[in-house]
Amino acid sequence: MDSDLKALWLRERNRREALWDLEVLQSGAAEAKALLATLAEIDRQDLENPIGLSGAMSLDELREAVPETRIEGTDGHSFVIVLDQHIPQPWHARFEAASMLSTRLPQGSYASDWRRFLRLWVREMAHLKAHREWFENDRV
Repeated sequence: MDSDLKALWLRERNRREALWDLEVLQSGAAEAKALLATLAEIDRQDLENPIGLSGAMSLDELREAVPETRIEGTDGHSFVIVLDQHIPQPWHARFEAASMLSTRLPQGSYASDWRRFLRLWVREMAHLKAHREWFENDRV
């Protein structure tokens, strides 16, 4: 794995773990401060050392850019997937980190998993924003 992709994978894995830990906390929870600091550091890394050209894409642009592909399995059953090569970085690494241990095909992931990841990303970012706003307003 090239060093940029390895750095991206580690960054996205750290982001994912912090988001999962933050998910169960209410805005203002003291335990959230360390997680918010971790996520702020990851955001800083994203700005200073972006990996992949699509980091600034909106989710609507991303949905449009990643086609769904129908393939037929060896048993004649068809699947709808997103091919790995169609998901641009850093979104591929984000999706991969969120989907660890998920069932997938060699060519790519199930399209339903991709769509679910995008829906959950919106919720996670809203939850993160609520935490950040609570601590910003609490300091004033």
